[in-house]
Amino acid sequence: MHEAKAAGVPTPLIYMVNVPEASIIMEYVEGRQIKQILNKAMQEKRHEVCVEIGELIGKLHSKGLIHGDLTTSNMILGAEGKIFFVDFGLSEKNSELEAKGVDLHLMKRALQSTHYQFWEECLKNILCGYTSILGEEAAEKVYDKTREIERRGRYVEERKLE
Repeated sequence: MHEAKAAGVPTPLIYMVNVPEASIIMEYVEGRQIKQILNKAMQEKRHEVCVEIGELIGKLHSKGLIHGDLTTSNMILGAEGKIFFVDFGLSEKNSELEAKGVDLHLMKRALQSTHYQFWEECLKNILCGYTSILGEEAAEKVYDKTREIERRGRYVEERKLE
């Protein structure tokens, strides 16, 4: 979480880590999960939120940080309008395209299942924000890897065509 914050991604503050007791005391982020607001938001607000999510993912990936559980349940729109990423339990340091592609693939699947009415619009805007941080060439390499990962899936429309 510290490295994500250093990369420019808002995360809760960590107040104390107690290793012997395996406990962490951290800031409570006042706000609502993106999951709760995205489907109810007007198109303009959805666009704005999704572009910002893409930028934040791009900031993580540009520093070799993988969230590991990118879903709209793990993002909180704070009281001041800032999006916080939470639940870094599956995160890792990894600069490989595979890890970045898996992160984006999970984000896509979360959108498809939870925000099925708008998932394509949301994904397009997330990728727009992501590209604005990584640049077109680097982002396209991640998108290619994401498509490759998707084709490995068990029930994938694209595989039927192969």
